[in-house]
Amino acid sequence: MSYIGIVGHEAKKFTADTKEVAVALIRTLLSEGDILVSGGCHLGGIDIWAEEVADEMGIEKVIFYPQKQRWEGGYKQRNLLIAGRSDIVHCIVVKEYPENYVGRVFDYCYHCDTSDHIKSGGCWTAKRAREAQWHVI
Repeated sequence: MSYIGIVGHEAKKFTADTKEVAVALIRTLLSEGDILVSGGCHLGGIDIWAEEVADEMGIEKVIFYPQKQRWEGGYKQRNLLIAGRSDIVHCIVVKEYPENYVGRVFDYCYHCDTSDHIKSGGCWTAKRAREAQWHVI
């Protein structure tokens, strides 16, 4: 039994094509006997798609919801729980913003100090895990 953390971008940072790739990837990251660990993001995206795939595959889930929708007292503590419970955290991110993206834009991921993918709070979480792997779509 392995605790598999799956984190990444919210839904609006994906196109229909990159969502399809992400969901297919999630299916390869989870296996019978695993337990999904994620954060139940209220904005959809990787967290929710991972839960849906886990349900389809009959995989147990441990979902940590933030106590509040803010960094301190909410997301930070939730993310630390994900990192601490997971044997490995998979962070699924996209290389670039969709053409129609509306929201805050960063030139690079300041959590990873790289421009090979856009910023994700999932990166912050993965950096605190015992083991982590990034998947850039």
